[in-house]
Amino acid sequence: MMTREFIDEIKGCNMKLVIQKTLYKSDLTLSQNRLNMPFKQVETHDFLTDKEMQILCDHGGEIEVRLVGPNLQMFNKPMRLQIWHMSFVKTYVLRTNWYDFVEANKMVLKELATLQVWSFRKDEQLCFAVVCVDDPVVNRTTLEFMKLSLIA
Repeated sequence: MMTREFIDEIKGCNMKLVIQKTLYKSDLTLSQNRLNMPFKQVETHDFLTDKEMQILCDHGGEIEVRLVGPNLQMFNKPMRLQIWHMSFVKTYVLRTNWYDFVEANKMVLKELATLQVWSFRKDEQLCFAVVCVDDPVVNRTTLEFMKLSLIA
């Protein structure tokens, strides 16, 4: 089963590519316990509602989100999404239980793997699907490529 089919099956909707990035050691270590998604690399910011964006823009504001892993299962621990302001850069950060998620998916979440993070809604709640891809796609502006390169 593909990620899109799984999200349809669990009644998810409004799927959007948030980012495609390479995983680095800092994304996988316990001491960091977070996934950085720099604004400059994000494909779209409209995965957030106006209310969610307002919450995140308040200093220290965070939103609880759920994650679907590469194994096509909803991870049992919620995560927190925040915006961090670092020097001259803003970044979305998935944190709180990120390292537990990495450990649960360590067979595919490895250093230098290419990762895609897709947003979707389930019962109005913001969720993300984390997908590892074999062949990174240069043109990432449509959903069409998703069917080409997912690891099922």
